[in-house]
Amino acid sequence: MNILDLPESAYRITSHEILALMSFNAGAEIDQSRKVLNLAEIPEDSDLIRAGMGTLNIRDSLQRDGEEIILQGDAEVIARILASAHTWYQVIRVGPQSALPTYVVEAVGARAAIFLQPMSEYVCLPLLEDADLLEFVEQVVDGAVADAATAGEGVIVAQCWKLGAEPVVANIKVNTDGTHQLAALPLTDDGQLTVSEIPADQRPGEVVRGKFARLP
Repeated sequence: MNILDLPESAYRITSHEILALMSFNAGAEIDQSRKVLNLAEIPEDSDLIRAGMGTLNIRDSLQRDGEEIILQGDAEVIARILASAHTWYQVIRVGPQSALPTYVVEAVGARAAIFLQPMSEYVCLPLLEDADLLEFVEQVVDGAVADAATAGEGVIVAQCWKLGAEPVVANIKVNTDGTHQLAALPLTDDGQLTVSEIPADQRPGEVVRGKFARLP
């Protein structure tokens, strides 16, 4: 994503601010959000969380009511999403000219796309309530495949986390000859994902969408 072309509804936030927002709530949803965003190993008393609180305060994203700290504006919306998210999708391109991940999240009453940028900055983009998240994931996968083809080759790692279930992986390998392979469940006898060729008349994003659509 080109941060110069962001819509007005996008909200830029740092990883330590996200940690601060998640500290306002607890539960399985928060645990999953921390894990998906690779923030699970940071302790709840970390200086990063205190730094995040300070940044939120400077941005007027929180206010005090006696001893209580109340989030407001976009920060309050993002905190609610992180605290009630039940489904996460992640797409990331690895290999030559690898890219940072894109996340798509569905929470109670809200949906959003989250783009990780350099220097641990996240761009949070609210999506319409009736947005087709799998269609969005499909488009992100196809875009990553196109970028990998331009680079010559690469692997697109697509994952789905649903609350209370094991994460599901559907990886796409972009070969130098322009063909594509899918690596997905079930596991082989040696514990590896099963690799299959993707027919030339199918788009990789469509294949990944099909895999995720069959999840309960």
